[in-house]
Amino acid sequence: MPQFNGFKPEVIQFLEAVKINNNKKWFDEHYDFYQQEILEVSRDLVEALGGALQEIAPGINVVPKVNGSIYRFARDARFSKDKTPYKTHISYLFWKGMLKRTRCPGFYLAFRPEYIQIGVGINHFTPEYLQAWREQCVQPGNDRQLHDIIQQLKQAGVILAGEQLKKLPRGFTHSDAKDLINRDLIRYKGLKCWFQVSLPEQLFSAEFIPWCMTYYQQLLPLFNWMVDIMSHFKVEVDFSGQP
Repeated sequence: MPQFNGFKPEVIQFLEAVKINNNKKWFDEHYDFYQQEILEVSRDLVEALGGALQEIAPGINVVPKVNGSIYRFARDARFSKDKTPYKTHISYLFWKGMLKRTRCPGFYLAFRPEYIQIGVGINHFTPEYLQAWREQCVQPGNDRQLHDIIQQLKQAGVILAGEQLKKLPRGFTHSDAKDLINRDLIRYKGLKCWFQVSLPEQLFSAEFIPWCMTYYQQLLPLFNWMVDIMSHFKVEVDFSGQP
């Protein structure tokens, strides 16, 4: 098991400084710190946390490198109004499936000076996944299972997020709405569910791994439900986004 002993408190100071000095010159001057105290430690985190996650979710992808389980720190500003070059948070992804990593069900983790987000989901459903998602949201038995999972997570404080249609999608009429217990979920085109909690002291020690797992255990039923969706359509292998 890799030795992850937590991040140094200076990492949080680094992220705070990026907010004020979000430019290439400043980042280049502090690149060695980023490389040694963030990127190298992130690799250890990915291997340690990924190993723990594989015990409850066999088959997930654990890739301890940038554009694998470690998100790039540089921002993709091509389609954003915010043109600053760097993020002000550190984020990770452990996914299951053969599609592009952000198109598969995954365990997410991100931390910034103010809080941590820890969750599961998919950023954007592929057309095949979207169709299967909607079908399973209304499938007798499966619909109630998902409804109960979501309700339990909401009661635990989970936040649901993702792009949504304003109305029910084509094929669902307004007269159907009163009978659909997952009518709100059907409108999602991608769904992520996360706990958002204040930055814990465990981030700076090896205890961060079991701390994360207490949240992932609660999220596991939803992750498994989302993974099962892929069994309801033919998965085309997509190597275009693989690290």
